[in-house]
Amino acid sequence: MKTNLFIIGLMVFINHFTSWAQNSSPDKIEYQLSTKIISYEGNNIKDINSCELGRNKIEESYWNVAQKKYDSNDLTEQQLDYNFQLEDGAVSNIGIAIDFKINQWDETNMLFVPAALYNGNRFKSISVSYPPYITNEQDKHINMPITVSNIPRLNPSGISEVELLTSNCTTPMLGFYNPKLKRGFILLTDPETNIGESGFYIQENLEKREILLRVMAPGVRKQRYVMCGFVPSNDKGIDMKKGDNVQIRLKLWDFPAKDLAAFYDKCFSIRKSLSGDNIYINRNSFSHTAQTILAHHDKEKWYEDSHQGYICNKPNSDSPFGHIQTGWSGIPVYALPQAICPTEDRVQRIIKSMNALSKIQGKSGLFYAMSRKGALFGDNLNDSKKDSSISLVRRTGLVLYTGLQIREILRVRNDIDKRTLKSWDSMFQKAANGLVNLWKQYGEFGQFIDVETGVPDIFNSTAGAINIGALARAYSIYRTPRYLQIAKEAANHYYDHFLMNGYLGGGPAEILQCPDSESSAEYVESLLTLYEVTGDNSWLEKGKIAAAFFSSWVVSYDYKFPQNSDLGRISAKSTGSVWASVQNEHSAPGIYILSGDFLFKLYRATGDERYAELLKDIVHNVVQYVNMPNNPVIPGGEWGAVSERVNLSDWEGTQGIGMVAKGDSNMAWETVALLSILQNPGIYVQTDTKKILVLDHVEAYIKDKTEKGLLLEIKNPNNESNEISIFSERHADALKPLDFLSYSSWKKIKIGANETILVTIKNNGELNILK
Repeated sequence: MKTNLFIIGLMVFINHFTSWAQNSSPDKIEYQLSTKIISYEGNNIKDINSCELGRNKIEESYWNVAQKKYDSNDLTEQQLDYNFQLEDGAVSNIGIAIDFKINQWDETNMLFVPAALYNGNRFKSISVSYPPYITNEQDKHINMPITVSNIPRLNPSGISEVELLTSNCTTPMLGFYNPKLKRGFILLTDPETNIGESGFYIQENLEKREILLRVMAPGVRKQRYVMCGFVPSNDKGIDMKKGDNVQIRLKLWDFPAKDLAAFYDKCFSIRKSLSGDNIYINRNSFSHTAQTILAHHDKEKWYEDSHQGYICNKPNSDSPFGHIQTGWSGIPVYALPQAICPTEDRVQRIIKSMNALSKIQGKSGLFYAMSRKGALFGDNLNDSKKDSSISLVRRTGLVLYTGLQIREILRVRNDIDKRTLKSWDSMFQKAANGLVNLWKQYGEFGQFIDVETGVPDIFNSTAGAINIGALARAYSIYRTPRYLQIAKEAANHYYDHFLMNGYLGGGPAEILQCPDSESSAEYVESLLTLYEVTGDNSWLEKGKIAAAFFSSWVVSYDYKFPQNSDLGRISAKSTGSVWASVQNEHSAPGIYILSGDFLFKLYRATGDERYAELLKDIVHNVVQYVNMPNNPVIPGGEWGAVSERVNLSDWEGTQGIGMVAKGDSNMAWETVALLSILQNPGIYVQTDTKKILVLDHVEAYIKDKTEKGLLLEIKNPNNESNEISIFSERHADALKPLDFLSYSSWKKIKIGANETILVTIKNNGELNILK
């Protein structure tokens, strides 16, 4: 039976000043809802006028406020649509607000805005300029708290304010988890209304035990966030005349959640409830895109002199960033796509790059951060030459995790000799032992380590998330029990101590310990690696929760880029781009620096379509950021180049929204695109359940199914031929963990430009193209 949701568990009353909705059930979230009209002087609030449903006189103007409520079978959900119409008069520089005032509030409530606030960002903060690094010894002891730069955040006591536009987050969502009531509250709105971009205002008063959550149309901030700080904003209200109106849609959830994991799972499920399904544009095939990027790398991304040679981003640069970076933003990660798609020259370049890498391994087994033509540099970017032995611990994990993949690919194909293999194994085992020793001595991986002494320079954070997967992978190859033991200990510690407190962060070297997407993605990757290596379903269960948390970093809707911007010119779809961190407030093309196939592995194991949709948003849409003749997104850029920025917000100024650096080519993001393409199937099919997931830029449908298999129709809408990877299996096979090199055995079929073909897929995986 349908019920009026506005009164489910609520006491509704109207007084002379405002329209309120207050939860009357003691085991639910108590809040008061009211509507306001705000007048501004510049971007400062001049006056706030409460208004009730119906006709309101405010100064010399008359307003009518209407509310439409929707029925739902979900008793924890309600949708409210508001219409504010100016019936008479004229107003200037005003805004509309819908307020939620919550009493009995305290600091144990975990405030959440996707990609903007994690547990309210209630961390220790220090004021430092970019690139920030903790230099004060008193701030980086072994028991140091999570420490962040000057970002939007709640204070540990007193009064706090946070001002955001919807473009400051990946989903226009505002919520919190109440651990005492074991309930969650989530509010969704549209990114914009008919009068422009909306915003959120949060005011917390811990002394009065209350918080105000406000939805604003338009969003007006006194200050806007910029890198590691704030400046006055240019936001302003709107002018309205008789007959004008403002429409605001809200969806609300007040629901039981036994723990924080249940809260994040709910956020994952409902993130698109207002924005709806996304539209995918087929631009260029996976195979054509990959070939173009690899050709670009063959030509532009190699350095060699009389002493050494290595794959790098900018071989002609004098900056160490352009030469060897270990792991994070460098080799061997840059070499992995070349190992997957080998030529004789690429294999030789990989071997030379690994040899160069072996020369910058410290006595502890951990790797130096950077090297330029033999000179060493550290990760304290303000004095990287002096502190050359200080390195982000994640770098060693990425060297080990990715290097072992390359080792196995080349070993299986007999592309490396025994002597080279032995040398690599010595390097990898030394790295794994270094990580084990670090954990055993300090009970954590820390964040920055002196690679000569093995002593942490900065503790805490989850910068070492990928180290878990790296040690698990090392165990699967070398069968050293302590590798797996430490991987398990670290995985459980990260889950209990960090994730279940709403935090994963500190992964990039230049964000202090701010929450970030890279730490989140690498933790999921590690959990799925543990599941693969051990077959233990507990790691799969933890992986599901970590993936729900990771989804908060992925843009869930298509932002309207300015038409004259670079991304506006190509009608880019922002859905599936991945936010960097709460400090570096931009989205980016894909997962830094992974393929996202952990989502595919979760989809196979669970059948949960949320993982398939999230994977497609990321992997399908990453192609649009590759500079191609029919997709010239980078002005003056080489074909196959990819740039880092997918700017939705004005953190770098409004002039930066939707813009791409002229002539840019960032090998890290080009590698992200390659891995997304090469390590995920173009088409995935379960022959006995008729499940199909199409990631490549083709159209594919199941036309028929028999006991022996199925008939697939594939259409290539592109003007280039395509070689599509197809992975087919039965449902029972999908319940088994996927081998980490499985992509190398997927079947491939060729299809011409603008061609349609029929393909039979038998239950045993055999493919046949019907002429």
